[in-house]
Amino acid sequence: MSQHFLKFFHAPTGCVVRVQHGWDRPLQGFYLVVQKDDQTALPDDDEGILYSNLFCVGHPPDQGYYREVAKQLGLPIPEEIWRAAYLDSQHNLVNKQAFYNAAGQLIEPF
Repeated sequence: MSQHFLKFFHAPTGCVVRVQHGWDRPLQGFYLVVQKDDQTALPDDDEGILYSNLFCVGHPPDQGYYREVAKQLGLPIPEEIWRAAYLDSQHNLVNKQAFYNAAGQLIEPF
């Protein structure tokens, strides 16, 4: 699976969140997971997951559904991440990791 990571302050939740989006080659579909970044500061009843494709849609073959989810959740996912995940699907990539800042620029892993 390809993994594209983005971390930023998410005003609706009042905390830093980590977004992971990419292509899952074995399942031939895209995925999206959004979780609170600092898991150690969470109360016991908060798993920190704001969204996971496993809770609803699975692995759709296009990104349209996730673009709508991101919009509804107020997640400013840069176009570079959507484009990179799409290219991963076209090349059927696996074992790729990339980290981005809020502007969509590649950065060192966090």
